[in-house]
Amino acid sequence: MNESKQKLTLPLKNLAGALWFTVLLGPVGLLYATEVGGIVMIIIGLVLATSKMGLTIFLTWIVSCIWGVIATNRYNKKIVKSAS
Repeated sequence: MNESKQKLTLPLKNLAGALWFTVLLGPVGLLYATEVGGIVMIIIGLVLATSKMGLTIFLTWIVSCIWGVIATNRYNKKIVKSAS
């Protein structure tokens, strides 16, 4: 009775896809990389949009792009580490 055990691993997230989503959709695209981060940035974006601060909305978009790349890298590293 020698059973081989296989680990169930989640698929990796596509880094280019995460960046593409955040560039096109901003904080909404961040939901692909991290749900909590996406929700946080959507709320921040809505608050800034109602305050009519154009530059800060642009900065929110840029922060979402950076956060998406970092979150995707961390997620993929975690999956690879748990698979080994």
